[in-house]
Amino acid sequence: MHRFFSPDLTPSQEILRQLKNVLHFQKGERFILFDGSGYDFISEFDGSGAKILEKVLNRREPERKIFLCQSLIKKDKMEWVFQKGTEAGVFEFVPALSARSVKKDFNKVRAEKIIREAAEQSGRAILPKVGEVKDFKEALEFVQKERLSGVIADPNSKKHISEILKEPKMALFIGPEGGWTEEEVSDTKECGFKAVSLGKLNLRSETAAIIASAFLVS
Repeated sequence: MHRFFSPDLTPSQEILRQLKNVLHFQKGERFILFDGSGYDFISEFDGSGAKILEKVLNRREPERKIFLCQSLIKKDKMEWVFQKGTEAGVFEFVPALSARSVKKDFNKVRAEKIIREAAEQSGRAILPKVGEVKDFKEALEFVQKERLSGVIADPNSKKHISEILKEPKMALFIGPEGGWTEEEVSDTKECGFKAVSLGKLNLRSETAAIIASAFLVS
């Protein structure tokens, strides 16, 4: 069943256009609206609008909340992280600047659109949040303020990610194309982070983000 995010549970003109012109919905066909409250609202198309028929608890949302602190990477790769991270179950995206970051910003409006569409497609009960860009120090402060258990992907670590204890709320730090500096890894360890390896192979930043996120969510 097709799903659409609507904060006020009223189909927008964009949703109605998609139902009529793209999906060619007929009167009486059903779809789902969700507002991020954790419920799905079974709705019926009436030809020009819709009415809600049933409120159903969405049980697909992961119990573990993963905050993905992704160092900014090239535009298409960053957008891929937002899309696939949402599908993997990431709770919140924390874009960050690290010493070796090539990109310095990203299109937040575009990112929110990608996240919304991925949440609709994958059956999420909520829309993952995406914050403003933080520098590395601010990202560490965010983790401490939110009292998150921190994990940093470090290929030099002898501990595999499968060896760590999973916590209800975790921050996952993924470096840029050039990787973390030794100082950055050291700073996270001083903040109580666990440095972990994702295996013997060299992974691209965006690949590491999704593999590690999916593992921690599960």
